[in-house]
Amino acid sequence: MPHLSPIDLGSPRLGRTLLRIALPTVGGLTINATHQGVDAYFVGQLGAEALAAVSLALPLAGVTAALGVGLGVGCATHVARALGAGTRAKAAQVASAAMGLCLLIATILAGALWSGRGVLPDLLGAAEGVAVPAQAYLSIMAFSAALGMVQILCDFIAIGEGNARFSLLTLCLCFGLNILLDPVLIFTAGLGVSGAALATVLAQLATLMLYVWYFARQRGALRLRPNLNPAARAWLWPVLRVGLPEAGSVLLTSLVFVVMYHMAGRLEGAEGQAAMGIALRLWLMASLPVEGFCLGAQPLLSHAAGAGNLHRLSRAMFWIAGVSVSGGLLMAISGLLAPLPLVQFFTDNETVTALAVPAVCLLSVSLPAVALRHATQVLLQATLRVRLAAVLALAPLGWLLLPLLIWLVPRFGFDALALSLAVATLLTGVGAALILWRMPRPSNSGVLA
Repeated sequence: MPHLSPIDLGSPRLGRTLLRIALPTVGGLTINATHQGVDAYFVGQLGAEALAAVSLALPLAGVTAALGVGLGVGCATHVARALGAGTRAKAAQVASAAMGLCLLIATILAGALWSGRGVLPDLLGAAEGVAVPAQAYLSIMAFSAALGMVQILCDFIAIGEGNARFSLLTLCLCFGLNILLDPVLIFTAGLGVSGAALATVLAQLATLMLYVWYFARQRGALRLRPNLNPAARAWLWPVLRVGLPEAGSVLLTSLVFVVMYHMAGRLEGAEGQAAMGIALRLWLMASLPVEGFCLGAQPLLSHAAGAGNLHRLSRAMFWIAGVSVSGGLLMAISGLLAPLPLVQFFTDNETVTALAVPAVCLLSVSLPAVALRHATQVLLQATLRVRLAAVLALAPLGWLLLPLLIWLVPRFGFDALALSLAVATLLTGVGAALILWRMPRPSNSGVLA
């Protein structure tokens, strides 16, 4: 498949290279966003309780996704830096070690989630009528979470070696197949929320078989042989050191969403959990294309850093930030202009709609700041500034958000949930802007060569 071979990350045509590596990832995560929306639409036809149950269970899948993203970001960073330094064997060793650890952790966490499927809904604060469908969803989602962790790492390895186009192909397969299977398994087969989870598992299995072929036939730049022998384990700490801040951010997102769902249920019952699930899902869907652009562009930054080309690194970074914030602004305008149709796509429940529309508006305002945070985050990862990366990654859903929730929710009730998240994200955007302001600027301006 020569047309899907890795791109030369050191090409002098910087603008063309940036678009070639970033746009496929944008496409992949846009498809992911579409899948999230369509999946929620089908589940929403089953009622507010079913939608609340799936929303309640999703943060648990986020735990394994966090580990996959952490390993993936660290692995892609070191793979691209090694390729930039001309050490392909080192890049292959890093990827192999990361995959060995990923397979081990995914197996353990899948067993833990499946074993705890009976008690987890109550621990997560399921409202009345939500616990039973949540348990049914969790029974299958435990396996989907493990498969998703492995798939995430495969995607990052392909992106890190400059083959974001193959990652796009696999994401199209996965999410497209999932969308096709959803109505068949949910309605035709009568499986309800279990059908939604099963559709995801089947789509993931098909996608992972494609990756098995890709790596077994060495269609990319690396020879991947998962292992955890002593030589491989030596590469794990450098990978984790870079990836842990991003993993912490994703994991914290999952944990904070659990807290917010619990608060929403306590304040407004199942309708509150469904409304918060819609608002947070739309917020994540709007963020995914911008996040995809930054993640797709990160190997270019890492490659330039590994090669010691600081001028190229600086020029690329300022263009990445500009494109990302512009995309975030467009998403924000869309959310502010049409919150009602967006919410009504998922539900016709008047109570849920009345709660969700203000939350969507509040979260939409924060989207440009979300974009700026992602752009700055990939720069810090590429340059191995891990402490500052950790501070930035944990800000919007951690040390800034939690005090705001504690302070605002008792005063303003349900609306304070979205307000707290919006304020925390905007403050994080200010911090990201200050970090970029201190970065050296390109010596010449104009269109990328």
